[in-house]
Amino acid sequence: MAHVALLIQDISACGGVEKVMHGLARDLRDSHQVTLVSVREGEPYWGRLEGVEYRTLGLPATGTRKNFRHWVTHLRRLMLEARIEVMVSGYFAFHMAAQLAARGTGGRDEAGNSRPLTRVIAQEHSAYHHDRRAKRVIKHLLYRHLDVLQVLNEVDAECWRRRGLQPTVIPNYLDDLAERETRAECERQADVVMVGRLAPIKRVDLAIRAFAHSGYRRGRLVLVGDGPERESLLALCHELGLKVFQGANDDSVPDDTRVLFTGALQDVSRELRRARLLLLTSERECLPMNVLEAKREGLPCLSRPVRSGPLALIRHDVDGVLSAEADSAGEVEIVQELAHELARLEFDDHRLLHLSKAARESFAHYSRDAVLPDYQRLITRLVPADSRQRAFVNGVSVSGSHSPHSKEKAHG
Repeated sequence: MAHVALLIQDISACGGVEKVMHGLARDLRDSHQVTLVSVREGEPYWGRLEGVEYRTLGLPATGTRKNFRHWVTHLRRLMLEARIEVMVSGYFAFHMAAQLAARGTGGRDEAGNSRPLTRVIAQEHSAYHHDRRAKRVIKHLLYRHLDVLQVLNEVDAECWRRRGLQPTVIPNYLDDLAERETRAECERQADVVMVGRLAPIKRVDLAIRAFAHSGYRRGRLVLVGDGPERESLLALCHELGLKVFQGANDDSVPDDTRVLFTGALQDVSRELRRARLLLLTSERECLPMNVLEAKREGLPCLSRPVRSGPLALIRHDVDGVLSAEADSAGEVEIVQELAHELARLEFDDHRLLHLSKAARESFAHYSRDAVLPDYQRLITRLVPADSRQRAFVNGVSVSGSHSPHSKEKAHG
């Protein structure tokens, strides 16, 4: 049993990284000692897990030079005090802070007891193609010093390999809570649903324009999430003549509602189960959790052909649809292509059923049973059971580690 710490930016946030780390903490706690570490103070958005320790650094999460020094100092103190053997970092700025902090671990403490050398797994949640050139150069230089660079899909992995790195590919995953039958009667599902923050990068405005342009009348556009663009998106709906309602998707929604804003929901399964199609219009995605959640429910996705996430998850006309968007396409062309596909899918129940079955089948690659063993093998490789010494501190048995001088590079 290794002591594994999961490092996130803000434990009170509802983002994809936080959801991934919450699920990982839940699934590793039976075989490892798990601590969930947040840079910012807050109450866990996804709830507290029994058997998982929660620690907050109480520091600003913005990446200034001063804050970076504080991150390194506090992380090193935590690694030493808690005897952390593996730290999984979920954000770029924290990758290097954790790796620098780990340099002060290992060896022996003042009492002569061996202490573990903390190994760092850096989860790259950013799509390679969508970083600015300057940021990619910085990453190329810094990531060579990581213990492990973990990427979420083969598209990004190949980009890093061409730059001389050997990343470990472990995708995001979801638990399969129950075996569900693939939806059999698509005519009963009518709504088009979007799940995610109402933020500029998600380009929800394109979805609203495409929905209006398509003349889609079979159901509503249901926007699940909240964020800084809410008011501007409401104004856009009024500008396009789309009747809006804000609230739960229940009997209180007026029949003439065209766009429904539900706000943020912890469990989106109900909305996905009742929808006909998931719509994804983001400018960039690495491996979007909303597409995995849709696949679990047998819900096909219509997405822009964004490199990394959508291209890694969606096979066009097999388990989803990618719009015919050219690399140089402007907003008018993007909206037209999305509207064209929406109009085609509105009444094609046979095609939707085919896509639905394939989407549910493809989820098997991203289930807990398929992916969690990869994490277990990686942790075992970083902290081999036969190389861990036993020490006693104040009469309590704790795990030791190998010498810090034996640290090898473990990119892949």
